[in-house]
Amino acid sequence: MVRPPSPARSMLPRPGAPGGAFPTTRSTAVVVAVAAAVVAACGEAEPPVLTVAPVGYTEGQLLGLSESRRETLAYVTALGLAVADSTTDLLGEPLVDEWTDDRLLEILAADLTLEKNDVEEAALEAYYLTDPQWELVVRHILFFSERWRSASHREEAAAKASRALDSLRAGGDFAETAARLSEEPGAEGREGLLAPGREGSWVPEFWAAARALRPGEISPVTETQYGFHILRLEDRRVVPYAEARSVVAREVADQIEDPGAVLEAWMDERMTDPAAARRNALAEAAGRGLSVPPGERTGLGRAWADQVYQWSVVLGFRYGLSPQEVATASLEGLSRPGQGADLARADLARHRALFEARYEIRIGSEGG
Repeated sequence: MVRPPSPARSMLPRPGAPGGAFPTTRSTAVVVAVAAAVVAACGEAEPPVLTVAPVGYTEGQLLGLSESRRETLAYVTALGLAVADSTTDLLGEPLVDEWTDDRLLEILAADLTLEKNDVEEAALEAYYLTDPQWELVVRHILFFSERWRSASHREEAAAKASRALDSLRAGGDFAETAARLSEEPGAEGREGLLAPGREGSWVPEFWAAARALRPGEISPVTETQYGFHILRLEDRRVVPYAEARSVVAREVADQIEDPGAVLEAWMDERMTDPAAARRNALAEAAGRGLSVPPGERTGLGRAWADQVYQWSVVLGFRYGLSPQEVATASLEGLSRPGQGADLARADLARHRALFEARYEIRIGSEGG
């Protein structure tokens, strides 16, 4: 999980996976071993030619890497540092803020489209009540076994979940069972109870399982990317129209015409500079009292956490590594073969601004 979870964020993973999740290839092992040997031979006298915050690499460690590969190593290292000290949420904060602004502009676009087409508020509310949103209160029991785990680990977790479900169906108390068996941090004190959730608050498989239940019902064993869950629906309520309005407005606006084109025309009428037009549109949204619903904001944060988790697994990072261990893992991650690793490294380069804003990165010797 990104950090020890509160009830409202308990479905978020801490990014990273044990370094042993992927076998080290022979070629990668040779690169790392040779780099370590060169460093040992050179000792501390050799100055670093690439530094990322506390991590430094000497020329001997880099083994003639090209400038572009050194830059990639810098971003891989920055990711490793953030995973190691569980600050990936802070790392991604500017990007999540940007995504949130994008979502707010979508909401403004819908509002402008409804205005342009004279859609009345009463019509929106009537449309909503035909298929309202729900807020669910759920208890759950989780047996951690992320999908990168070995087959035997996952089989064991699934078996534990199955035994727990059999116990519950035989009359076991759900809250007591959750407090005793759930592997989610904090579950004992909360007896598995989560903060109320709406669509987008939880991962899709979890939401679908909860949505299918009636109050008091217990779900089958449900698999998500985090492991195996058993859910019980405690309560549910219809989300008031005022709280769901932005979602309804977007649904209806999409059926009328392209809200994006409406927003673009509105912006072009007022300003020609794109950056200024964006700022003006965001100010307009705030002035209208528009906002991104909490569940959607949570979903955007989870999208970032899930992306970091995937990078971490593919490149071999995990929470708790020391700076020296991050350096070793980064050299290995730079050389790790496979399409997944290639895509991860390319993604990191595209997000270079995040790493450069968070960490001091220097490429070149002290005198270079």
